[in-house]
Formats: sequence, structure tokens, C-alpha cells
Amino acid sequence: MENTNKIIFLDGTMATYVNREVMQEMMPTFNSVFANPVSNHAFGRIANQYVDIARKRVAKGINAESNEIYFTSGNVESNYWAILGLARANKDKGNHIITSKIEDKSILLACKQLEKEGFKVSYVGCDDNGIVSLSQIMGAMRHDTILVSVQVANGEVGTIQNLNAIARTVKEKNILFHCDATFALGQMPLDVKAIPIDAMTISSDVIYGPKGVGALFVKEGTNIENFMAGDNSENGKRAGNVNVPAIVGFGKAVELATTDVFQNSHKLKIVRDYFVRSLMENIENVTLNGSQHQRVSNIANLTFDCVDNEALAVMLDLHNVCVTPVDTRFEPSYVLKEMRKTPEQSHSSLRFAFVKNINKVDVDNMVETFVVLIKKLRELSPLRKSTKENK
Repeated sequence: MENTNKIIFLDGTMATYVNREVMQEMMPTFNSVFANPVSNHAFGRIANQYVDIARKRVAKGINAESNEIYFTSGNVESNYWAILGLARANKDKGNHIITSKIEDKSILLACKQLEKEGFKVSYVGCDDNGIVSLSQIMGAMRHDTILVSVQVANGEVGTIQNLNAIARTVKEKNILFHCDATFALGQMPLDVKAIPIDAMTISSDVIYGPKGVGALFVKEGTNIENFMAGDNSENGKRAGNVNVPAIVGFGKAVELATTDVFQNSHKLKIVRDYFVRSLMENIENVTLNGSQHQRVSNIANLTFDCVDNEALAVMLDLHNVCVTPVDTRFEPSYVLKEMRKTPEQSHSSLRFAFVKNINKVDVDNMVETFVVLIKKLRELSPLRKSTKENK
């Protein structure tokens, strides 16, 4: 890599930088608009107006009604609330839930909690590309199934699920449907009226908004248990002081992310595909994980044969390239495992999640570094040595 002080951030599914327009929108809420929006006085009403604008922006971004948007601390809270709240509020109708084995850990942990409470959970699999099996979902449905939760896009390999087909199949059986759209928002259109969705998780962290804020869409009339009781915040569904600056920033971030979504995502796709193509042309034995075509535009998960991903991540960090291995030596990626990848392949895989400020010049510089680092790591790899000895 050329000598440059620019740090290249390829960890965009963990966080993104805050858009300048988003920051400008937030600034007044740190000093002049400082009141609690539930306060019944002039300053409170002003703060509430800011929150209302943000709520309308979020709702518009997914074609919902503003009274169907409940602000949370992010996707983890939204997922927990959706799974626990929907299941507990509808347990008089049944106690069976269906989800996939490659959901976000917050979904899987919420389901484990429900199992402790006596609920039954079916975990369906996926194919080698990470596409959740509709036939398995249909086969798992029972007379007492009350909830199905399937992600829109996988945050590890980027594969987009067949959301419309799954949602319509579920609703034909009069079962509640929740989807985690954290990694799809801003990458593809989301429309909760065009597709029968009862609850949807979205988050600010990965759409160039502030951290620690997100939302749960709950379709009007859907029975869901309150996340926290105690006051009248979020229409009485979630107690606690409202984070006005973060909510205002989130609203603006959703507005920007969902305006010209195809154009925005296409720009990322061009750079990402150039990165993948350049690596494969210059380095042997590199494999792209997940669907080749049915995936979001900012994620590429690659396996570098005979390369330890943690070692590669550390060496890349020393060269100003930021990535985070999804798995560890002690716990291979559960997503790649379900996609039939071996532990060795998992430990040789890295997820690259692109952000908007990366360009082709950055990619060219990175590829030079990758070529050198991967050659070094393969020379040191015990797996490489054993393979040569066997030959």
C-alpha cells in the first residue's frame, strides 16, 4: 500500500461514520432543544416536534404510519422486544415460534429465553448461499405457531432472503411475521405495506446515523407486550427519557438512506465488486461466500485458503485497514457453518463491509497490501505446510 495516513474502514456492518447533514440536523438538540419531549410546557413541546418529524421520516422510509414507529436503543433491543413482546402477548393463541439458524444473535438469544419460559422454537436452515429455506419454514408450521422471524439480509455474508414469498406464506396461515431489516435499510427498498409485515427492526448505526438508536415498526393493531413499563414515553410502550439528539439524527439518516436507494447502493456495489474482482485476479484460492447476486451491495465475505483471519485482521490494522473477524479460533461462524463451510474455511474468512468514502484508488492500494500479507501468512500457515507434505 502506498504511504498514506488514510485509514480505510471496511467494518461498515458494525458502525458507519455520521453523515454531515445528519450532524447538522442534530446540533440544535444538544443545547437549544434540550427538554424532555413528554414535558407539557413550551420547551417540551418544541422537543416533541423534533421527535415527531424524525418519527415521520423513519415511517416514510419504510412506508409505515408514524404511530407504528417506536424508537429504541438499536437493533438488539428492537429484536429482543419484537421476539419476546410478540410471543408473550399472543401466547393464548399458541406457544410455537419459527426462526432461522442464521439470524442475528439477538434473535437467537431471545428465542432461547422463550424456550426457558416454555415456548417451543423451530430453527430452520439455509442453503450453501445463505438463503433460508421456505420449504423448511412451511414444514415447521403447526397449529400453535404464533410467530415467524426471518432477517431481510444477513449481516455476515450479505445474502438477501426471499422476503416477499416468506411473508406471504406466513400470513396465509394467519401467523405474525417479524423481520430484522438492519442490514437492508438503505441497501434496498423496504415497504411494510407492499409486503405483509407485522414488525420490523431497523437501526441507525449502519446508515451513517448516530449510534445507540433504532426503531421497531409494529403494525397498528398488532398485540405486543410493552418493552418497559413506567411512563408514557413511546406511547407508553417503552419507559425512559427519550434520546432526542439521536432520534433526530436517525430520522435524517433514514431520509437520506432511502432517497435514491438504488443509486446509492449501486455506487457501493461498483467499488465492492471491483475489490472482490481485484483480489481474485491477484491472489489464488479466494472464494466469495454467500449468494453471488442476491445480496446487499456493501458486503463481501471472502475465504482466503490457508490464512488465519485473526492474523490477517491484525496485520491489516497495522496497514490502516480496519476489519473485524466474525468468528474466533474457539467459535467458528455459525452462519458459515450453516452454509456448510468447514471450521478451517470459517477461520480463513473475513467480512468486508464498505462505506461510502472508499474509492477505487483505496482498493488498488489495499490489494497491493493483501497480496504481500497473504503470501506471508500462507508461508507461515501450518495447514499449508501439512498440505504440501501430503502431496
